[in-house]
Amino acid sequence: MKRSNFAQVLKEAKVDITREYYRLYAMFNNKNSEMNISFRDICEQNFDRLPFKGTCITLRDFDDYYGFNFEKEPKKVDINYLINFCEYVYNLAIYNNAGIPYMSPYGMGDGSNSIIMHIHKVIELIGYMEAKQDGLTIFVPKSQPAIVVSEMLPSDLSYKVIEYNHHTMKGDLKRKQITLKLLADLLEGKRAALHKANGKLESNIFSLVNNLNIRHNNIDPSSDKYKKVIAEMSEEELEQWYDEIYEMILLAFMELDHEERKEKITELQEKFSPKK
Repeated sequence: MKRSNFAQVLKEAKVDITREYYRLYAMFNNKNSEMNISFRDICEQNFDRLPFKGTCITLRDFDDYYGFNFEKEPKKVDINYLINFCEYVYNLAIYNNAGIPYMSPYGMGDGSNSIIMHIHKVIELIGYMEAKQDGLTIFVPKSQPAIVVSEMLPSDLSYKVIEYNHHTMKGDLKRKQITLKLLADLLEGKRAALHKANGKLESNIFSLVNNLNIRHNNIDPSSDKYKKVIAEMSEEELEQWYDEIYEMILLAFMELDHEERKEKITELQEKFSPKK
């Protein structure tokens, strides 16, 4: 029987979502044997420092109000359950940095750095990345096109591009409509350049955003923009088209970025064979 060495075992191991949840749950809830305090206890004691607490007066009140109920042994742990818990713990940890002393597995401290580092490892392991807005962090699947395009856009839209891949967006047509409209409106000002770069892509994008209940009301019979085929389309099919439009818009911004690069490429290519 062929045996794998230590490095191969680590490299080939599949991600155990349930085990990763249990590990993080223990780091958050288990009390340190010497100090008899958990990181959750620290978050409770430092609750007032949370800028997103709203009118809640305790962490328990906060959990109850927003429906955060993470169990020690949930019936099922899927990727979304793990991500939700990572987001919950991570945002608490960020604002509990420099809390009361606490002996973490990595030494003396409040425990927040250890938890933040651990969550970073988990997120990287499952192929996700962080996105920040207004001081809060969410985790989304890595998408290279989305990352590239987000770096081209204003900060508010940059976040929207990344957020589109968050699991809570699935099935939420209203939020997707808003994001697509914002991106289409920004692309409108670059429409002539896009037409020059890729006329078919430009035509397809604006045909879809103008007729799939994104920019106009295409599902109300009383609307002058009414489209019977869209009104009768299932939400599942409509969402599939929204996701297609999202990918097309990312491609459009990348096409525009390449147009700006073309002139530099041409100048360099001319130097390959200088004229005598």
